[in-house]
Amino acid sequence: MNRFLKYTCIAALAISLWSCKKDDDVEIVPVRERQEVYDENITKIESFLKSTSITVDNENNVTFDSITEGSSNTIWSQTQYPLQYIEVKNDSRTTNKVDGLIKDPVTYKLYYLVINEGGGENPITIDNVFTKYTGYNLNHNIFDKNDTGFWSGFPETIYTPSTVISGYRQILTKIKTATSITENPDGTLVYNNPGRVIVFIPSGLGYFNSAQLNIPGYSPIIFDITLVSKVHADHDNDGLLSIYEDVNGNGDFWDDDTDNDGTPNFLDLDDDGDGYTTREEITFKIDEGGVMVDELYPFDEIPNCANGTIKKHLDKNCH
Repeated sequence: MNRFLKYTCIAALAISLWSCKKDDDVEIVPVRERQEVYDENITKIESFLKSTSITVDNENNVTFDSITEGSSNTIWSQTQYPLQYIEVKNDSRTTNKVDGLIKDPVTYKLYYLVINEGGGENPITIDNVFTKYTGYNLNHNIFDKNDTGFWSGFPETIYTPSTVISGYRQILTKIKTATSITENPDGTLVYNNPGRVIVFIPSGLGYFNSAQLNIPGYSPIIFDITLVSKVHADHDNDGLLSIYEDVNGNGDFWDDDTDNDGTPNFLDLDDDGDGYTTREEITFKIDEGGVMVDELYPFDEIPNCANGTIKKHLDKNCH
C-alpha cells in the first residue's frame, strides 16, 4: 500500500493513530490546537470550492481549473455533481481499547461530490474495502495515485489490511460498491458501476501535523476515490463477523464490552470473560462419515444458555 495512506509515527503529544509505521518521508511539525487548524482549513477548502471548476471527461479523468469566484460553474455552484457535506468526528484511535479514541473536540465538515453512486452496497467504517484513488493538493497537483486498487480496513489488527486516514474511510459510507465484477479473457477485471466520490479533507481527518512528500503539515487534501468491493471483517478472528458484535445495536462497535475488560467485543477473543473463547462457545460438532468435525454456528443459530435470554458466548454463566 502506498505510504500516503499508511498511518505514520508522530510525536507522542500528537498521536492521531494507534499504530505507527516508519516512513522516512515524514516530517513532524510543531503541534497546534486542532480547532484553530480546522478553522483555517475549512476556510481554505471553501475558498477553493468557490473559485475552482471541475471537469470529469469521458475517460473519467478529473481536471481542476481556477476561475473567478462567484462564477456559476464553480464546484460550489455547479449542479452536475451537487456539492454535499457531512459533519463527522475524528474516529482515529490512540489504542484499540474502549477509551482509546483520539482526543479531538472538533466537529468536521467533509465536503464531497458523488460522481457515481455505485450499484452495490454501502460499507460501514469497520468493513474491509477495496478502493482506487487519486490524491490532489489544493493547488491541483496530484501527490499520489493508485489505479490498481488495494484493500484497507479499520481498526488496525493483525487480521486487518492496511489502514487509511479518517476522512478517506468515513466518506466511503456515502457511496456503494460495484454492481458486479467480470473477468476478461486475459485475466484482467472489469468493475461494473462502482461508486465514486471526490472528498475535500481537512488535515485533522488526514495527516494533521505529519508532513508527507508534497503534503505540508496541516494541509487540506482532496481524494478522488473509487469503491470497488467490501467484505465484513472478523477483526479478532473469533468466528463472529464484527457486524454481529454491536450488541446494543447503536452502530458504535466500541461501546460493547460485555466483560468490562476494556476491550470491545469485536476485538475480544473471550467476549464474556468466562475463560472460554468466543470461538469455542460458538463451535459444535457434526458427524461427517464417521468423523466428528468442528463447525461454527451461524450467528442467528448461536444458542442461548439453558433458560437464558442471551447467546451463550455473551453469558459468563454458560459454558
